[in-house]
Amino acid sequence: MHHKTKGLNVQQNVIVKESISRQIAEQLRKAIVDGQFKIGERLPTEDELAQRYGVSRPSVREALKRLAAQNLVRARRGPTGGNFVVQPSYEELAESLSGAATLLVGIGALDIEEIIEARRILQGSCLQQAVNKVDEKHLTNIGEALSRQQDPDISDEEFCRADVAFHRALVDATDNGMLRFVMYTVIEALIPVTNMVVTVVRERSDIICLHRRMLDHLAQGNAAELKSTMDELLDYLLQKFEQASARRS
Repeated sequence: MHHKTKGLNVQQNVIVKESISRQIAEQLRKAIVDGQFKIGERLPTEDELAQRYGVSRPSVREALKRLAAQNLVRARRGPTGGNFVVQPSYEELAESLSGAATLLVGIGALDIEEIIEARRILQGSCLQQAVNKVDEKHLTNIGEALSRQQDPDISDEEFCRADVAFHRALVDATDNGMLRFVMYTVIEALIPVTNMVVTVVRERSDIICLHRRMLDHLAQGNAAELKSTMDELLDYLLQKFEQASARRS
């Protein structure tokens, strides 16, 4: 009985320690978001933070690790080192949201019709802006993703990554950070579905053909045809998903 109680105490201590570090991380995060610490500014030292919050240095260190995992702070070594506030990229922020969205799709909390509808509305609304803002760099990035998809030797997983890269680059052409942030989440959430519809070469070639047409319309500045082809692609993905679901049933 004594050993069991000791084990429980150790577990409780760990929980309490984690709770303290989480609370400190949340308070520091709020201070950063509220602008108390600016991008590029060095945070107080671990000793100073420990005194400020009345906790141990290990708890502060763990809190800083939590913030580093959220891409809010970064440690630098050396005499002028410390923990500095950084600006997370759109990609880093979107990846965390995309992971949650992919999980929701995987467990069935979001169905394919919802995802397709979201892409049709949100990505469709980006296309005119992409036509207005696209430059040679954007076209090159989209073309490179398409070239990777055309490689017959790549795996299904690599094909899907190239598929995501194609649509990310297409949204990048809008030159609008907020649109990129929102759409990255929607695009990434479709990965499990795309995995299901590219298992044979014929279906890959269909997607490649549609992507090539989209790139051509974008380069020609034809927003109406670009949107029409995008709708055709989404209809195709939905159809293939329904066929795959019917086979599984």
